[in-house]
Amino acid sequence: MEIEDIQNPRDYLIYSKNVVHSYSKAIGKLLDLSTSYVHDAEKAHEEGKITAVWSRATGWEIPLTYASGIIPMAYSEMGRLSDLESVTIAEDYYQFPQETCSMVKCTVGQWHKRRDSTIKRIIGASVACEPYNLAWELMRKEGFDVHSIDVVYRAPGVKGERLEQLVQFLIEQIHDTAEWLTGKREIDEEKLKIEIQRKNRLIAKIRKILDLRIKNPFYMRSLPSIYLLTGLNTYFGKPEEYEAVVDLLIEELENAPVNKGDLERVIPLVWVGSAGQEFGIYEAIDQANGALLGFRNFPFNTYQEDIPPIEALARHVLGNQEAGASVYVQKVIELELLKVKARGLVLYGYLGCSYGSVAREMWREYFHKKGVPSINLEGTFQVGPPTGQILTRIRAFIEMLA
Repeated sequence: MEIEDIQNPRDYLIYSKNVVHSYSKAIGKLLDLSTSYVHDAEKAHEEGKITAVWSRATGWEIPLTYASGIIPMAYSEMGRLSDLESVTIAEDYYQFPQETCSMVKCTVGQWHKRRDSTIKRIIGASVACEPYNLAWELMRKEGFDVHSIDVVYRAPGVKGERLEQLVQFLIEQIHDTAEWLTGKREIDEEKLKIEIQRKNRLIAKIRKILDLRIKNPFYMRSLPSIYLLTGLNTYFGKPEEYEAVVDLLIEELENAPVNKGDLERVIPLVWVGSAGQEFGIYEAIDQANGALLGFRNFPFNTYQEDIPPIEALARHVLGNQEAGASVYVQKVIELELLKVKARGLVLYGYLGCSYGSVAREMWREYFHKKGVPSINLEGTFQVGPPTGQILTRIRAFIEMLA
């Protein structure tokens, strides 16, 4: 397959595996795990081999779900399965306004197509966004069993007694979710502890991979790097296989020769935002000698293993960037810029996401004042090639940095 033959995200994955990274068994296996995630989980659920529920791609419910013997299926992974038909279903059948976030419309369209399937349980989270809150209610009316998690938010400066109240509130949410998942409020703490240990172990391994990539920036290009971090949360439904891929990738990177010329021509970048489905954006970055070496979602925080696992789950959330103001994310971005010696930021979000666009504009202005160049991009969640305008802007941005 040549780059000119690519028409959709599936083609990009094949191209990345068989052409760009043909030398790496680890990267090929990583991309295979990603592409088979939804299909394999749905099939295993229908055959009665596992129980699965739809969930966020990130969030505290994922370790809890695994500890309950249930596979979390990230509905964001359905982006590659979506097309204009999914968007049309959301707009025509469910009357979503045209300007609504494409991610929400695609997810609703995909669930609509699956309304007669066997996986009819959804863990929603009010912290996601208002359109998703509407989506949960619509799916409930369509016969889905929906459990909605309340907002958990830590404002800047919150500590002491107020923080402890938030911890207790979240612990109650964890027990409520366990009851919805299993029918019991009691949680198998030993199994949850195993999941926390697994996550800490993998966080350490992913950190090592990201450090090795700084020394060998072109061994693993932009697209699989994004999916490496995506898999850190869900393991693509196959925890043992994902960890085996991570181990193999570490081994490859430790033994791969380093081209000094690569270190001279590489343009280190930090990716801030969602994992876009318009994979041509990643290819444009790679072709311009850019390398996504830093990420907003870099796994900074590990779980405490010296306290009860349920409390550790709650404290990890409230000590992480995902449960607080965007100012916390700024600190993460600053650390990433310094670590990889980045020359610029790529800010990416989905069309119609008003919250995301406000946050990205805030970060753009903040880092502009610090002299850090950035590019702010918006794309669609459903499949389809990126517009020529977006690709031209990316190439021009990286050329400017060079």
